[in-house]
Amino acid sequence: MVAMTNSTSLTFLKEEIDSTLAEAGRSLEAWAADSSRTQELDVCAESFHQLRGIFQVLELPAATLTATEMEQVVRKMQEQGSGGNLLGEALGQSLLLLGRYLEYVQLKNRPLPEVMVGGLNELRRAAGKPLIQESHFFAVDLARDRYPVPTAAPPPVAELSRLGRRLRHMYQVGLLGVLRGQNSIINLKLMARALSRIDRLCGSAAIGRLWWIGRAMLEALIADQMAITPARKALLAQYDRQIKKLIQEGERALAADAPLLLIKESIFVASLCSHSSGVIGEVKQAFELRSGITDAELQAEIALMASGSGSVARSVAESLKEELNDVKQTLDMAAQGVADIDYREVADGLARIGGTLLMVNLGNESKQIKSRADSVRGWPADFDIESPAFVELVDDLISAENAVAELEHSLTPADEVNREAGNQRISRYQLDDARRTVVSECRSGLALAKRAVASFLESEWDRMHLANLPGILGGVSGGLMFLDLGRAKAVMDACRAYIEQRLLAAGGGSPEREHMDTLADAITSVDYYLESMEEHKPIGESVLEVAEVSMEELGFPVIRPVG
Repeated sequence: MVAMTNSTSLTFLKEEIDSTLAEAGRSLEAWAADSSRTQELDVCAESFHQLRGIFQVLELPAATLTATEMEQVVRKMQEQGSGGNLLGEALGQSLLLLGRYLEYVQLKNRPLPEVMVGGLNELRRAAGKPLIQESHFFAVDLARDRYPVPTAAPPPVAELSRLGRRLRHMYQVGLLGVLRGQNSIINLKLMARALSRIDRLCGSAAIGRLWWIGRAMLEALIADQMAITPARKALLAQYDRQIKKLIQEGERALAADAPLLLIKESIFVASLCSHSSGVIGEVKQAFELRSGITDAELQAEIALMASGSGSVARSVAESLKEELNDVKQTLDMAAQGVADIDYREVADGLARIGGTLLMVNLGNESKQIKSRADSVRGWPADFDIESPAFVELVDDLISAENAVAELEHSLTPADEVNREAGNQRISRYQLDDARRTVVSECRSGLALAKRAVASFLESEWDRMHLANLPGILGGVSGGLMFLDLGRAKAVMDACRAYIEQRLLAAGGGSPEREHMDTLADAITSVDYYLESMEEHKPIGESVLEVAEVSMEELGFPVIRPVG
């Protein structure tokens, strides 16, 4: 059996999950209107309990924990009676957040549970429970030793106390600046220097591992200019308390084990850094931290998920697309000489586009378009369309259009059809239209192939029905090559080889029906793969594994493309 991704399984269960969430929402609203209807809370609790089980099966830890917390909040509301109104409000917000998160998992085809930490903490705060750490869903072996191990011996207690006080002061100065939001980078560098000194001071003592990891965390914050969130401010403050403990307890503190939660949270921050040099690289290597999402990407995903799947940004992108098309049509008319062009109106349109681009954080494109608007405003109606300035204007419009398309694609499922255009002088929208056309043509070819196989079976092995099949599958392979779907193309190549060498070869004999069903499985799997892209609900490449297993069973293993 081929494993499927949790987002793929979520797609199959989404309708049931949405129905359960809607039922819980209606029950919560009914209770809010009349708190005497306690049976409505029973419905809520049962709904969340059911959802928790589903999310556990789907291996969505953030959704599982959210459903668990929501069920517990409902139980607390039942205990408090009418006094649970504040909890009810928090529960309503969590319902909305959970729905958006499930859309996010489908949209991005990955769970990324970290985006739910903030929402979970809001619910826990309302319930009077301690907050979870930013690294709650992060898994790492905390028992790993420091490498390389320092060889210097720890200093005498008196020296440790004396130097420790000064270094703590250095750290506190930087910490205070960070807490006040004053030039965080400089203050973080000050704190990093303090921890570096304390690390050298402690030498080979057991507590040295804490300062080593703390240095990596601070260097990561500096290197990527990471967001200084409230959780990270609290993390930095914990190091101040550890320095204080070192000063006060001396030798006992040197030999003590560092708090594991502090270690884990610090390693998590270091793991989000895009750099791997110096102490950051040492920690990444020691704890086997693989390259993954960066902090900038994480913060962007949190903002995207919190904005309701980016509906506002999507609307702005659609508006930009229309305005860009209007300007392009005007320039087309100029190129064809069918009308006199008022370039002042073109300049006004460019200025509006430039302002809107700035709204969606496309600063470079905004600056370029605004600059172009200033020069276009003075063009005469008979401006030379062959001039370099006119060509550069068209190039700038295409560049802006591609940037807007990139924004749109960040808000739609990460499928394999809408890949990034390597040539920025080609309109991405036009390239996407071409790709969608190719996907449609490939699916039409696969439909013909499936009908041919079915006719072959129904006619008791009349090979006439297969005569055109190699050519049809060859056309599909060409389309898949254009789409850069090498793995799917390799499946089609294996199918064609089987048909040519086993079914159409002279003296090939009659195949078993089971073999034909297996061939149909392979063809249908590729069709499902393309269909999911066509509907913007990609199911991932797990379905291609089904096709590969099928062809291997037929004796024609798929040769996957390299790279």
